[in-house]
Formats: sequence, structure tokens, C-alpha cells
Amino acid sequence: MTQMELEEKRKKMVYSLLFVVIGQVGFITLVVLFALVWGGVWLDNYFGTKPAITFVLSLAGIPLSVFLMFVASRRALARFTEQFEAEKKKNSA
Repeated sequence: MTQMELEEKRKKMVYSLLFVVIGQVGFITLVVLFALVWGGVWLDNYFGTKPAITFVLSLAGIPLSVFLMFVASRRALARFTEQFEAEKKKNSA
């Protein structure tokens, strides 16, 4: 494979990585916030503390969501790096 073909393949891998990470981040954010809001509403109804628990859990969901996004992004980047190095090794051999 020529250098141009390698660069083109690398660009395609980067774009696919971006789509995967964006999808994972969006899904993680939605799931975490939905679960915490739903749990907060349920707990508020159970304890009779109308918006308090929902508000606290919603605020707690923001750093949790950011942390989970960071973990998902690092894992996706590690997979991308492994794939790129394997492809590079395969093409150089």
C-alpha cells in the first residue's frame, strides 16, 4: 500500500471513530439523565418531597455523565489505536 492509501484509510478510521464516540456519548448521556430523573421522580413521589430529590439527582447526573463519556472516549481511542497499529504493521510487513 502506498502512503496515500494509508492516509486515506486512516482518515476513514478517524471518521468512523468520531461517529462511534459521538453515538456512544449521546446514548450514555440520555440513559444516565433519564434514569436519574426517573429515579428522582419516583423517589420524590415515594417520600413526598416533590422536586428536591429529582433536582439533586439531575445535578449529580452531570458529572457522572461527563465521567462516563470520558471513559467511553478513552476506550474507543484505545481500540482505534490498536486497529491502526495492527494495520500499519500488516502493511509494512
